Amino acid sequence: MQEKFKNLRIIKETFPFLWTKGEKIRSLFLISCGLIFVSIVLDLSIPIVLKEIVSKLTSPDKSMTHQLTLLLVAYGVIWILSQTIQNVRQIIMIRPLEGSIRLFCSKLFDHLHSLPMKFHLDRKTGVLTNALERAQQGFPEVFWGLFLFVIPTIIELFLAGMILYYFYGIIYGFILLFIATVFVIFTLYATEWVSYLQILSNEQRSKTNANIVDSLLNFASVKYFNNKDHEIFKCNLYLKKREKLLVQYISSMEFVRIGQNLIIGLGLIIFTYTAGKQTLLNIYNVSDFVLINGYVLQFAAPLSHMGAIARSIRRGLNELTGIMEIYNAKPKNSRHTEKDYQSIEKLESIKFENVSFGYDPSRLVLKDLNFHLPAGKTIGIVGETGSGKSTISNLLFNFYDINSGNILINNKDIQTLSTESLYKLLGIVPQDITLFNTSIYENILYARPNASKEEVEEVIELAQLESVLKKLPHHYDTVVGERGLKLSGGEKQRIAIARVLLKRPSLYIFVRGNFLFGSFYGSHHHEKHSPYP
Repeated sequence: MQEKFKNLRIIKETFPFLWTKGEKIRSLFLISCGLIFVSIVLDLSIPIVLKEIVSKLTSPDKSMTHQLTLLLVAYGVIWILSQTIQNVRQIIMIRPLEGSIRLFCSKLFDHLHSLPMKFHLDRKTGVLTNALERAQQGFPEVFWGLFLFVIPTIIELFLAGMILYYFYGIIYGFILLFIATVFVIFTLYATEWVSYLQILSNEQRSKTNANIVDSLLNFASVKYFNNKDHEIFKCNLYLKKREKLLVQYISSMEFVRIGQNLIIGLGLIIFTYTAGKQTLLNIYNVSDFVLINGYVLQFAAPLSHMGAIARSIRRGLNELTGIMEIYNAKPKNSRHTEKDYQSIEKLESIKFENVSFGYDPSRLVLKDLNFHLPAGKTIGIVGETGSGKSTISNLLFNFYDINSGNILINNKDIQTLSTESLYKLLGIVPQDITLFNTSIYENILYARPNASKEEVEEVIELAQLESVLKKLPHHYDTVVGERGLKLSGGEKQRIAIARVLLKRPSLYIFVRGNFLFGSFYGSHHHEKHSPYP
């Protein structure tokens, strides 16, 4: 029961992305719902028209009357309209649905960038990229299956039961609804079992993908330590676990399908036997037999498909469950909006007052750190490895909450400042430089996308990058590769320097990396913060 409420909660949380504020999208949804009901009416009328045709054909007067001609034509026309309307409904719905998926994935992507650094450190890249992929798959599976198949089929079954009850008494309506109810109950409980195996399979798939992505991202380290065989062995272990769980999951789906086919087949036997017997006893005529079996056969296919659709919905819900856990994770300072914070236009001073911080509460990296950096001054922070030099930069960007003390920007607590205005004032060349897999020009332009070509070329000259670019086949249009792996460490640092110069922040933060920083700002062993004049 708790699982069912959980699924309802997931549907409730994702529904606003479908029913957006856009009038056009809402209108398309309403038109599609209207077409669903038109399609239901047409489907229910097909066996009735067929019954009348059979009645005319089996009557003593078998002449081709105008009425029979109209019935024969109407039978085909109704079927064509029913199928065409279903296709039109799909065409109408695809745009708002894909728009909803885009909105959902865009919101999820934005949310991922809003989450604290700790969240990203605790998650592997492959898991997060897999989540975005699963969002694009799970969303339409739930919507198409639930709103465009399951709910319309249930409504149609109920109405068909009422029609059989009206024409032939309670027994046929009861049998149809009873078989459908047994089928639905069996499907719900059976898919619970399948769902559990699918969750295990999804988790293992995410772990496998994360391991593969992690290994490929550390391609150079694998080569440095000659550990390709170890990586292949580890990958095979993940793949074997994935294979085992996937086989169990797919096998369980087929067993469920067998059970569903047995229920439908049993219902078909009961209907056919009962209607056939009463036709032989002249209680009903052949046209009545055709109508009764027409409804049974008409719903046999949707019910058999409903099993697959139910599994698809369950799969989609499982996909969305993991995604919504990420989506519902609280971003840093989630109790306030960006408007609740103070904006700063100019950097006047930075103060660290008795700041203590540790990535792990049991081990402090910084303890009672104090310093004051007024505008126009430079400070160099020296310390051994692990003493917290790079950590200071992370705290200035407000990536983490400090354990104690205060960080003041312009004598204002950093926690009260708007991150948008704070980030505009800060520029950094980090120790571990990562670049986007695009051209050198676009990597530099990333600092200020509206900058002119002349401004980009100016910072290239300031960063002494021109001599490097002349050696490259496509100058600054050269693609740098994943994380900039096609470039040397020194080349990446020069690009990083050009990029931060283009940003024009109020505070420059250079984390020591190699001799390049010595050539720019003095000491080879210093991290320097230099306010922009």
